[in-house]
Parts: sequence; C-alpha cells; structure tokens
Amino acid sequence: MKKLIGFIAVLSLVLTMLAGCNSKGTSSGGDTPTYKMGLLPWTGYAPWYIAEETGLFKKYKINVKLVSFKQDADLNAAFASDDIQLANIASHTALRMVGQNGLDIKSIVFLDESTKADAMITSGKYQSFADLKGKKVAYEEGTTSDLLFKQALKDNNLTSKDFQVVLSSAADAGIALASNKVDAAVTYEPYISEIKNKNKDVHAVYSGSDAPGLISDMTVAKSSFLKENPKLQDKLEKVWQEALDYWKKNPDKGNEIVAKGTGSAVEDLPPILEGIKFFSIDEQQQLMDSGDLTKNIEKIKGILSSQEKFKHDVNVQNILAIK
Repeated sequence: MKKLIGFIAVLSLVLTMLAGCNSKGTSSGGDTPTYKMGLLPWTGYAPWYIAEETGLFKKYKINVKLVSFKQDADLNAAFASDDIQLANIASHTALRMVGQNGLDIKSIVFLDESTKADAMITSGKYQSFADLKGKKVAYEEGTTSDLLFKQALKDNNLTSKDFQVVLSSAADAGIALASNKVDAAVTYEPYISEIKNKNKDVHAVYSGSDAPGLISDMTVAKSSFLKENPKLQDKLEKVWQEALDYWKKNPDKGNEIVAKGTGSAVEDLPPILEGIKFFSIDEQQQLMDSGDLTKNIEKIKGILSSQEKFKHDVNVQNILAIK
C-alpha cells in the first residue's frame, strides 16, 4: 500500500511538472511563468534588449526570456512548435504563418518600419538595380530581403530568372558580397553597415524607402496563448513604450545596450537608426484608427498572393490585435 501511495505521489509530481511546460510558458521556479520571446539581430527589435537590461519586464511582473536566432526559418519553427511563446517577425512572415501554416496568431505590438535599413547593396561597379541583370544576387529566402527583392523586380519589369540567385542567410549574404562571391546582396542592418565599413564603394541600389510600408515588423503570439494570458499584451505594450522612452532619454546607454544585443558597433548605430521608424503605442493606435495599418498589411498580402497561393484564408483584421 505504501508503495502504491508513493507511486501515485511521484506520478502526480511528474504530471504537475509536465503541465508547466506547455504553450503557457515554462516554470521559473515561482508562481510566474517564463515566456520565451524570439528575435533576430535586427535593430528594429532593439527596444526589447533595453527592456531586459533595465528591468522593465520585472517592473510589470512578467518573466520574459529573449531567445536569439540567426535565421528566420529557425525562429518561425520554434514559434510554430511552441518552443517560444512570443515572436518578433516581419509583417509578411505573419501573413505567411496564417496563409501557409494555418496558425491562429495575433499581432500585439506593431514595432517598426524599415526605410533604408533593408536594402539591396552592391559595389560601385553597378549604379542601378537594372545594371545587375544577369549577375549573382544573394539573399535569404522567405524573409524581408526576399520580399524586397521581389518588389524591386516588379518595379523594374524584371523576374528572378534575370538574375543568378544565391540563397543564404542575411549575414552570409553580406559576407558573400564582401568576399566578391556575389555581385549584390539583399540584407538588413547591422549587416549593411558592417559591409560598408569594409568597403566604402558599397552602396544601395534599392531599399525600403523605394517601397514605403513594405518592410515592417510586429510582435505576435498565438490566440490561444493570449486567451490564457489576458493581461500580457497590455503589459508588453507598456514595456515597449517605456523602453523607447528610456532610449530617447539615455541615447548613449541605450545604444550600448542595443549594440551588445544586436552584435553591432556602437558607432554604427546612428546611421542605422536613421533608416528605421519605431512606433510608439500612441502611433500604433493612430495607425489602427485611421485604417492605414490595415491598408499597408493588405498591400503586403496582395504582393504575397501574386507570388504564392495561400492554403488558408488570411483575414488581416483578425491578425491585427493592436489596441
């Protein structure tokens, strides 16, 4: 009988431990679960590093662990399998998660828009996008770089068949250009600045500024997860806003934190930040109220729909949960 009681006690303990390791987050040893937030070394996600370093997550009594990924595909897979509960992704990636994978997700914070911080760069030998016809171009498939390249093709009445496409990660695309293995690379900051610092002749022939509203980012979570954690979105919005405020009031310290988090040099940040528009919570609300955010995301959906067939219906209004 004692053995039976002991077995039941152990079994109950194991089941309790397993219950704490589902999509709600992992146990942090106390009553508050730990939520894993995935992000790439993209400067647009930098305020989350500031939030972590300055204790803003703790201020609002939420345990958030930042998990870094090098490639979009790895982050997306981790989110789909619930290895992470929150994901910072490009807007077009959110649409694909719904349209191709059938995920029920919500955008809870609209983070940024890239103007010059996403670009197709090349050496001084080529002065325009059209000059690169027939040349080798490296970029990461399914990412903002892919989307930007496809839009550049459309604007210049060309197709991918007019180029020798070399698929690689955003970081490796830049390295390939720097080592003259390709003629151009489509990538983002801080990789763009890293390459320009090594070769002053490197310049952009097409960037986010040529396609306003095309490249933007958001923090997303699965709808089921948000239902289980109804107060989390409001807290994350406050954390995001206070991180932006801290950075504005303490630019030097903020830049140090951001440089460490993204792996970029502090001195490179000023020009990088000129190419990124961060959205405050009030600005996000204005974009929602005016309908401009919905229109921009619908535009991206249209571009994707012309390139690939979605397996599932994509309702932009259902994705946008910006309050």
